[in-house]
Amino acid sequence: MIGARYSRKGWKLLLAAGLLLLLPVPGARADLLGHGAMVNSVAVSPDGKSLLSASWDYTLRLWDLRAQSELKVLDGHTASVNAVLFLPDGRSAVSGSWDHKIIRWDLQSGKETARLEGHVNNVAGLALSRDGKSLASASWDRSIRLWDLAGNKLLRSFEGHQANVMQVAFAMGDRELVSVSYDLTLKIWDIATGKEIASLTGHEASVNAVVVTPDGRTAITGSTDGALRLWDIAGRKALGRLPGHATFVTGLAISADGKRLLSGGGDKLMRYWDIAEAKQLRQFAGHEKPVWAVAFSADGKRGISGGYDTVIKVWSLETGEPVEPGK
Repeated sequence: MIGARYSRKGWKLLLAAGLLLLLPVPGARADLLGHGAMVNSVAVSPDGKSLLSASWDYTLRLWDLRAQSELKVLDGHTASVNAVLFLPDGRSAVSGSWDHKIIRWDLQSGKETARLEGHVNNVAGLALSRDGKSLASASWDRSIRLWDLAGNKLLRSFEGHQANVMQVAFAMGDRELVSVSYDLTLKIWDIATGKEIASLTGHEASVNAVVVTPDGRTAITGSTDGALRLWDIAGRKALGRLPGHATFVTGLAISADGKRLLSGGGDKLMRYWDIAEAKQLRQFAGHEKPVWAVAFSADGKRGISGGYDTVIKVWSLETGEPVEPGK
């Protein structure tokens, strides 16, 4: 997402000077602590046991989700890490960074196994096809790229956005991609041809995040204008909007059944939504700075939030309370 690039020495100097205000406020509850800068992305493993997080501190961290304890630090990027995904086997992952690289990781060893190179600016978002064979990446070089994970090679590039591309998602049975950008649009692409199918507008400021329902037919976007909008991908049209946040929205996650949504934003809240009813079910307050990343647990009963305050929190979606380690 939005970020700045510093050398490793520069980070140490900033941290020493206290200019990033990274320490949690005294008395604030902190569930998973370890990152030295903003948490940009969180992802839950297919078996629900592990969590991966990506941060401005150049690292990824692997956590035991139940124990809420750190298992491993993955260090290979040379700039802020913006996006992370588990691959279907649960033993490997991919990450995208300000260093323009996508790294594939072996989580058991903590070592990188491949680098996907081709972007010439910040890699802001990643998405995985349903069969786990293809990866899509969104970049500030204004392109989306499609990668074959079996051969770790580039398949196709999609060009047409007029500003930074922030996120991408597979849709319509993996036959299409949707992407969002600072140019205020949601674009729909034909994967087979690389051609733009439609460009939809409605947000009043940059569009930062997009998720697609499991049936592949509806997209939900979050914007700097604070709104959450729903889109009919098959019909190429807007469907409506959720009330949204008081300020920018940067993180979205959708439940496995497609009925619930999590959103995180600059108002320091994670919000929990019923999509069909277009209403908020609950909000979660506890971060001292904006909530940048959100995710559902594998069973859909918990929500995970990662913030600008460097903290990752685990919440019960039923009670609205933080989940204690080991519970």
